[in-house]
Amino acid sequence: MRIALPLMLLSLPLVAVAKDGTRLSLSVYEATGHYGSPVRTTIQSVALGLRHRTGHWTLRASIPWLYIRGAANVLPDGATTAGSTTRRSRRGLGDVNLSVARRLFYYDQELRAGLSARVAVKLPTASRNQGLGTGEPDFTMELAPYGYLGSHTWFAALGYRKYGDTPTTDYQDGWLLRLGLSRPLSDYQAMGLSQRFRQSNRAGRDDQQSLMLFHDLRLEQGWRTQTYLIRGFSDATAEWAGGLSLIKAF
Repeated sequence: MRIALPLMLLSLPLVAVAKDGTRLSLSVYEATGHYGSPVRTTIQSVALGLRHRTGHWTLRASIPWLYIRGAANVLPDGATTAGSTTRRSRRGLGDVNLSVARRLFYYDQELRAGLSARVAVKLPTASRNQGLGTGEPDFTMELAPYGYLGSHTWFAALGYRKYGDTPTTDYQDGWLLRLGLSRPLSDYQAMGLSQRFRQSNRAGRDDQQSLMLFHDLRLEQGWRTQTYLIRGFSDATAEWAGGLSLIKAF
């Protein structure tokens, strides 16, 4: 899964009631799996995130610190390079993720739905030599509709990701899809499920497929927590992953 996942999570459960303002987040994440290799790999990160929303626009940024132990060719998002699968441990700064989203329409009273468009870029700040990134930028474009089913909130995203090729690996661009449903438990918390699919970026590799269970809790004085558990369903996906985000709104 993407290390930027905690940032993406911030917009899912209560998307229709988001307000203008700035949020800072601190997120921890861990994933474990074989990723198509006989060697089990564990990926851990601690990420700082920033989100600013004004009017129809939302800007996001995140940067993780990574620790990876396992196959040397496994990258932080679970993708693999054409390099060696020998066991290796490495740590260091990850790739900076930036995105800008534009709300195209917001909560139509008759349709009870909204739609936003998003463009994201992964800046290659992680070390390619240490196996913490590809050393090349990636670009993603998404359309994200959402709406209501009774008291539930549904959300989705259809996107296309363009990968930067490296001197040793030619990546395939591909589609990604998210579908989810969130249910309020009270005025301050919600739970939900989200299904995620991403086309493989290498020939002969499985597509990534996973299911996420998440919980969102609003606390006092602008604080908020989000926790999630992920189960993977393909050889290219982490078998299990999970994380926690602590958010402060200003």
